[in-house]
Amino acid sequence: MIRAFLILILAVSTAQATVWGQGVSGELHWKEQLTLEDYTLTLADFSLEEKLMVLVELQEDERPIARRALHAGEWFVINDSLRISALKIVEGADKDEPYAIVRMQLPSAPEISLILSFDNDIYRGGEDIKMLLSVENRGAVDAEDLKITVDSSPPIFSRRFNISSLLAGSAWDDKKKTAQTDPIRIDLVAPYMLEAGDLQVRVHAQYTDPDGNSHQSWGGGKAHISGPLRLYKRVEETQELSESYYVINSLSNYGNRTFSVDLSDSTGKEFHSNETLQWKIVLEPGQTKTVSYCIKPIEPAMGISLPDAVASFRMGKRIYTIHSNRPVIDVTGPLIDAKRSISPKRVKAGEEVMISLELENRGNRKAVLTMAEMVPQGAELISGELNESFMLSPGEKAARKIRLRVMDPDGISIPSSMVRYRDVRGNDYSTRTSALRVTVEEEEVSSPSDPSRNDTGGSGMSKVSDLGDGQADYPSPDRENRDDERLIPGSIDHRVVESGSGLGHRLSILLILIILLLSVALGRYL
Repeated sequence: MIRAFLILILAVSTAQATVWGQGVSGELHWKEQLTLEDYTLTLADFSLEEKLMVLVELQEDERPIARRALHAGEWFVINDSLRISALKIVEGADKDEPYAIVRMQLPSAPEISLILSFDNDIYRGGEDIKMLLSVENRGAVDAEDLKITVDSSPPIFSRRFNISSLLAGSAWDDKKKTAQTDPIRIDLVAPYMLEAGDLQVRVHAQYTDPDGNSHQSWGGGKAHISGPLRLYKRVEETQELSESYYVINSLSNYGNRTFSVDLSDSTGKEFHSNETLQWKIVLEPGQTKTVSYCIKPIEPAMGISLPDAVASFRMGKRIYTIHSNRPVIDVTGPLIDAKRSISPKRVKAGEEVMISLELENRGNRKAVLTMAEMVPQGAELISGELNESFMLSPGEKAARKIRLRVMDPDGISIPSSMVRYRDVRGNDYSTRTSALRVTVEEEEVSSPSDPSRNDTGGSGMSKVSDLGDGQADYPSPDRENRDDERLIPGSIDHRVVESGSGLGHRLSILLILIILLLSVALGRYL
């Protein structure tokens, strides 16, 4: 009797020693399943007699291990590792299927949390790294024989800590004499690295539960270790289009050795520099050197990012490279785009042409423009303003028209003109328009009545008409001074159009006129 009582007490104490976790639960209909880790529970059947029952089948790794019939509220345990409970059984209405709410639970286990923190995010070689490791048992049972290992990659240090037990819900206290809970403190010196990289710190905990089952947890963090060289680029963040500015590159050696460094830089397409942007620098430990050069903006724009400067050094067979920051610049100022054209480009003497000037402010500041056009030699102004001053806001456009009459039979040439403008600060700018050319075409002359008498036979010379009854109509003085046309004596005025240019050609025409006049005089005499 006493032996049976002791066995019962032992059984009760053993049952109370197992703490079950929350597990999983679900509403199962006929043939539906519930899974927890490697276990699968199937609701095989219902018994809907006076007292409702369910038949469940349990598998581990698809291997049947148990088959039980349960009333609502009953449960069973398999090998102290899994508990199956029937929480509720519902018969269902006429059209509803019966179902049961069942739960699967694993024994509770200690759960060690490992949280590692750093005092900084970035370290230089030789600086102190201070870490704090918080260890807490968040499980429902105690953790026993707790061993903690802390190491790194690359492998520069390794530490070990251990404690016999850590109660459920409690944290590791590294200084028990203080009122607060103190985490484990770990100090080390940042290594000198030839290039920037991360120092990975790994934390591994091994422990057992009260039943002797083994468990483990992982944690850790990383610290960024900068390389031995630091390259910083600075420049004015706001610039005016008309000014030049200095870019300064600072190169510092935070390492423990001397480096021979090749430094190069570039302006990008938005800026211009006349200097060669390459340098050779020798840096000793703890030394800083600067180089500077001048840049000028090419056009206004906001948020321009300069290219990064690049420093490199060789160590053994490998070349290490360091990049600077990329400064962002706002360039302010007006920028006038001037386009000039003429139409038509081929005319006859005395016809009109139109000069069109299109202006646009592509900058981000207002501009006051001053225009000064000119009438070329051999042309007359019909309409349009030659000298004008006006304002253009950013993005604004303007158009101007000038009408000319072409008088010179050799055509006219309009040289490139200067458009000057300034901003509100008084900074002066200018841009040029394109040169223009108008060609004068020859007029077609009617065929002479007597080709044998009037054909000049000269290449590039126009033909003249018959002299008629010999009446000479001498040209007036004002017409003699014009280069585009000359009148020939006769009953009908005909024009001799020059097909070329130059003194020799005009002398040829004069000689022909003299011969014709002599012919007329001889005709009257005879």
